[in-house]
Amino acid sequence: MKSAYFYLIVLLFVFGCDNQPDQPAEDPRIAFTGITGSIKPGDNFFMHVNKTWYDTAKIADDQVGVGSYSFLNIPQRKLLERILEELADSEHPVGSNEQKVGDYYASGMNTRRINSLGFEPIQPLLDQVDAITTVNNLMLFVAKELKSGHESILDMGVSPDNENSDVNMLHFAQSGLGLPDRDYYFKTDESTLGIQKAYQTYLVTLFELIGTSDSEAMAGRVYEMEKGLAEAHKTRIERRNVKANYNKLAVADLNTTQANIGWVDLLQNLEVEADSIDIRQPAYYVLLNQMLSEVSIDHWKTYLKASVLTTYASVLSEPFESAEFEYRKVLYGQSNKQTRAQVMVQQVNRQLGYALGKLYVDRYFKEAAKKRVADLVDNLQKAFENRINDLDWMSDNTKTKAKEKLYAITKKVGYPDVWREYDVVIDRQDYFQNVVTLRQNNYQYETAKLTRAPDKTEWRTTPPTVTAYYNPALNEIVFPAGILQFPYFDLAADDAVNYGGIGMVIGHELTHAFDDQGAQFDKDGNVKNWWTDEDYEKFKAKTQQVIDRYSTYTVLDDVNVKGALTVGENTADNGGIAIAYDAFKLTEQGQSNEKIGGYTPDQRFFMSIARIWRVKVRDEFLRNYINTNSHSPAMWRVNGPLMNFTPFYEAFNVQPGDQNYKSEEERIKIW
Repeated sequence: MKSAYFYLIVLLFVFGCDNQPDQPAEDPRIAFTGITGSIKPGDNFFMHVNKTWYDTAKIADDQVGVGSYSFLNIPQRKLLERILEELADSEHPVGSNEQKVGDYYASGMNTRRINSLGFEPIQPLLDQVDAITTVNNLMLFVAKELKSGHESILDMGVSPDNENSDVNMLHFAQSGLGLPDRDYYFKTDESTLGIQKAYQTYLVTLFELIGTSDSEAMAGRVYEMEKGLAEAHKTRIERRNVKANYNKLAVADLNTTQANIGWVDLLQNLEVEADSIDIRQPAYYVLLNQMLSEVSIDHWKTYLKASVLTTYASVLSEPFESAEFEYRKVLYGQSNKQTRAQVMVQQVNRQLGYALGKLYVDRYFKEAAKKRVADLVDNLQKAFENRINDLDWMSDNTKTKAKEKLYAITKKVGYPDVWREYDVVIDRQDYFQNVVTLRQNNYQYETAKLTRAPDKTEWRTTPPTVTAYYNPALNEIVFPAGILQFPYFDLAADDAVNYGGIGMVIGHELTHAFDDQGAQFDKDGNVKNWWTDEDYEKFKAKTQQVIDRYSTYTVLDDVNVKGALTVGENTADNGGIAIAYDAFKLTEQGQSNEKIGGYTPDQRFFMSIARIWRVKVRDEFLRNYINTNSHSPAMWRVNGPLMNFTPFYEAFNVQPGDQNYKSEEERIKIW
């Protein structure tokens, strides 16, 4: 206590706060403790606020990180586990959500039965692979398995047509890899080589577990085939190009040019009808068609066996689950397996998430939070409109279009108005079949949307999940119940804390409608230019500044942020803070100078931003994150945008010579 109080006194002296009387801040949801006075706000604000926590936070052996945002799902799963344990231990009406959720959880917790079966559940699939003699047989197996959630060489989805958002269509994307990204097959640094080796060892182990005599040769064959497919994959940065990743093609034409894939028969076997489909990455399917004839059937059978094994390993007996874990341990740095209960919580949330989500909302979510956050969303929309009006680089014509899009955004808070139902039979004694049944049900659920208008009541994440998102095709922002909790939001907290918390997240998602990708969609979700040519060129120049700046930020000794991969999220972070701040300044607290716990309202707003990204992760996880995730690491989600935001400089007296100081001319401002 003395140490924290001392740092508080130092901060008040150094940063020139006024002499307004303090209000007490004993509630941990309101108070900011552990502030590190030895690190100046202008040098590293993330660590100024979080270092005391960072130095003492312990990452559990069965986790890859700790803190807020996605890692807030760890304590969240404990709440879900409590619900599931209660449901599994009691009887419920057959067909009710309680019965389905409880029995599914119980089936997965019955590890004695699961272990007694070994790989018996997938033996029929392995036998089907052995029976393949032609490319047609192969593609029939691929289609059948895709209907059971096993994607192997195809990645298919149903979502709005980019150029006609009033109707859903089929989209096919690149697929076929076991490693997280195509670049993992070609990099030669020590870390990546270690991951390549671990993955190949994983394949060898899986083949050994089913009694294969030449496991190493088969694993090597699979790896080389995947590497061949990876040659045709677009990079994650290339996939940010919205227009280049939309290629609407006639099925009849594809059937002629890609006869080995056999698109007409493939769609028939997939039980879907379409005259045209979107091939997001055409080069992949050109190569796949070529490889289907050039690579021997025996090699393809080996590949498909490996695909079956890696797809189902996590739901088989303990040796398969352990083999997968040994690979993931190298990839992410996790030391120990998670408990079986935590594994099953995530599995239920993935496959019966809306049934479980309704039970969660009924038990834990406060309706007052939904109303309060909905009000915040409205306030931030108004603040964003004001910022658009004040832009000095955008013409009036484009401003009008931007505001039309802003107010056309659908706002979803807490939970769906219409809950998804699961028309499935769950067998308390058969975990593997439950997994397959639910995957098949999800396939039917998704393909039933084909050629229909998008359902604008639908959610794409479950309510208990700590996340938020913007969907450009539907022009919607979504804030599940899971994120509407401390440190993001609390009914007991003051406006500075909530606007710096969930307000920043709301502003972030609103800005996604106007980032490098979202800006290419109009208010109705169509990829359509609504900009003047001159304005769009100015916008691209500004996003290039974001790319260039963030590419200079070092994460680990030899790893920098990928500015071109993270530009959308970085744009949203910068816009989100600015919009949230403007909205906060419209509140009574935002217009006052009354301190709480020794800090002014503006200081508390910025400290709340630093606290919501309070995250600590393993280096292995972070390396993979940099390569595959479109978000910057937590530190740069705080320091990156704040060094561009003048009110932050004023709140903490940031001066030239401070490490993160940028002159007015260097401060990037888009929205």
